[in-house]
Amino acid sequence: MPASTHGQGTESLASLGRIETASSRFDQALIAFKGALSLAPDDYYLWIETAESMTRAVNNSYLAGQGALAAINAYQLSRTTETRARALAVLAETLDKSSNYRAGINAYKASLALKEDVAVRSAYLGLRARQGFRVVNHTIDSDSASPRACVEFSEPLVKSGADYASFVTLDGAAPKAVEAKDRQICVEGLTHGQRYKIAFRPGLPSAVDEPLESAVDLDIYVQDRAAMVRFTGDGFVLPGSVRRGIPIVSVNPTAPT
Repeated sequence: MPASTHGQGTESLASLGRIETASSRFDQALIAFKGALSLAPDDYYLWIETAESMTRAVNNSYLAGQGALAAINAYQLSRTTETRARALAVLAETLDKSSNYRAGINAYKASLALKEDVAVRSAYLGLRARQGFRVVNHTIDSDSASPRACVEFSEPLVKSGADYASFVTLDGAAPKAVEAKDRQICVEGLTHGQRYKIAFRPGLPSAVDEPLESAVDLDIYVQDRAAMVRFTGDGFVLPGSVRRGIPIVSVNPTAPT
């Protein structure tokens, strides 16, 4: 027990933790609550209060982590559906604050599976909208002879059994070819110098049992290939007397070479 809390009882230390929490001195609140918990390690409500106190700290991953540990202990001590649901909801909030978003989403889902709660549902939907399964980036391979656009998702895609082509349109129609692998869906059959609208419809499945929540529309432009001149092979020997040509491949040269 820290020296500053030595000699105090459980309720006195818990009250001190509440005072420090109300004053936004969360480091000191943690010390006080830990002192109380050292005297009453099997008190569910003290663990959950400690966790809830830590969720109020802003931009402090250490305190968020301590809150997560407290929420886990509270869950292990819970004996009813309601107390388990509460512990899971608080755990989800601490995980969100420590940037463990997927674990936080799963904790919220587990809490709601035990007990529906308006505030928890709102927090879950908010976190899912911010950090759930979503499009995070897209690239265009314009330097290949057959350009394509690839869209990256935040979570892995289903490895088999999903028809991803049915969730993708190119300018309102089915693309010529779609490749889905890992976290990426690539649309092939594009043309250099053209603009396209790629759309992904809601319900597109992921490997984390969470479909795409809303439609995603991307406006893309496929640039012309970069200028390039190269030989068609290796090991050419220049003729010593008779003038002969050397086969080369050129792409968008700016001037005759």
